[in-house]
Amino acid sequence: MLDNQGYYVRGNFITRQRFRQTFLKNSFTRFSVYFFQSIFVFSLILLNRFFKKKTKEFKYSASICCIFKNEARYFDEWIRYHLVIGVDHFYLYNNNSDDNFLEVLQPYIEKGIVDLIEWPFNHSQMLAYEDCYKKYKNDTNWLAFIDVDEFVCPLATDNIKSWLESYKNYHGVAIYWKQFGSNGKLNHNLEQLVIEQYTQCWPKPSVFTKMFCNMNFPISEFENPHVLNSKVFGFRVPPINQYKNIMSLGMNLKFSFQSSTIQINHYWGKAYDSFVESKINRSDVYHQDDIKMAQSRRQLLRSHESMCTVRDYKIQRFLLYTKLTNNSNYFNFK
Repeated sequence: MLDNQGYYVRGNFITRQRFRQTFLKNSFTRFSVYFFQSIFVFSLILLNRFFKKKTKEFKYSASICCIFKNEARYFDEWIRYHLVIGVDHFYLYNNNSDDNFLEVLQPYIEKGIVDLIEWPFNHSQMLAYEDCYKKYKNDTNWLAFIDVDEFVCPLATDNIKSWLESYKNYHGVAIYWKQFGSNGKLNHNLEQLVIEQYTQCWPKPSVFTKMFCNMNFPISEFENPHVLNSKVFGFRVPPINQYKNIMSLGMNLKFSFQSSTIQINHYWGKAYDSFVESKINRSDVYHQDDIKMAQSRRQLLRSHESMCTVRDYKIQRFLLYTKLTNNSNYFNFK
């Protein structure tokens, strides 16, 4: 269990990265650099707000980019759920799936909700993200980069578009994971939804995040699926977190008076049979060494489960409409 403690949000600052530079190993120095970097970044954002050109006209307000492999059994729920919270469109990159994914996705493709892109390249998650950005950046205002085991869960509103409205002047916002466990289940129940079956979770957020990027700003590079930097007036700047503080130097600032208005429910392993299928036996879309990653995840499972000490039912306020919003009657319940 101790091996995972670094994943926790601790107090107001969360640090996980280890720095080789002696200069930045000193906490006071690092906090000072963070402070001045924050002033610089928010000055650029303020200047951009006053001097920017008219924002683009987009076809979609909020879209999701996702690379997947053999996720057919979970896709329908994942798409329906995100439609319920206000996502408009999905760019889905198929990475050599051999299940019935096309059968599941075809109704959404026909309705214009999903663009399906064949992506046969191994271990190429970031290249897929970059491809999506280059091809579709003029189509959508906000582009999220998440996986099929991640569910964006607004807490202060019931619609992701209204939540994003308060971030319209920012380049990119990172949302923290809430890690969910197996609920002690050996076998996943195909008759129940993921958000219905799994409620046991960590008591605090994880330091890992996923991004909503504002397509009014260029993304500077695609290196880390958890943090994507952007450019403002040509300067490479880190994203802000959901608390509107920059994420830099391995630090995430959260003031004590700030409460969370959103989380990403990360159903990392689900039941044990799903964990073995998706985390052990399946090749990875990002990491190069599948065998090493499988071993690492098997070792991580015990501590991950040990920290699932509370229950979180917040996402279940969307459960009814996720069930109602099936392929045939979506437009009746939107």
